[in-house]
Amino acid sequence: MAVRVKLRIKVAGRQLEVVALVNSGFETDEPQLLVPDRLLTVNDISIAGLKGSVIEYGTPAGPISLYVAKRCCSVLVVEPDRRSKEVTVDLVISPTEREVLISDALGEELGIVILSMKKGIWRFNDDPWEMSRSSYPPQYW
Repeated sequence: MAVRVKLRIKVAGRQLEVVALVNSGFETDEPQLLVPDRLLTVNDISIAGLKGSVIEYGTPAGPISLYVAKRCCSVLVVEPDRRSKEVTVDLVISPTEREVLISDALGEELGIVILSMKKGIWRFNDDPWEMSRSSYPPQYW
């Protein structure tokens, strides 16, 4: 299992709760959230209405061009006992990815500390040292 957290996303006047994969290999300068285009379609959110542009990203399989809407939404981690701070992010929309992905910069802004990648154990950076949290199962779109 990997580290997956539950996020509340506020975008285009809607509020969505999704499970997102914390992906330290998704390296960005600014907090970015990658979402499958199907997530937007299922929730009746118009990609064209997000007013973005196409940007090329490097991936292990080679470069890919993705639609990016700068600072168009906000996200926070929601746990039964608390919430993270809310972070304004760039929304990266993928026609091929099946999971929501949290970039390294966004993970840091949300205060996520990975304790065990394989077991999916994590905590917030201000949780007590002895505290650990479990990941959620994957959510595919």
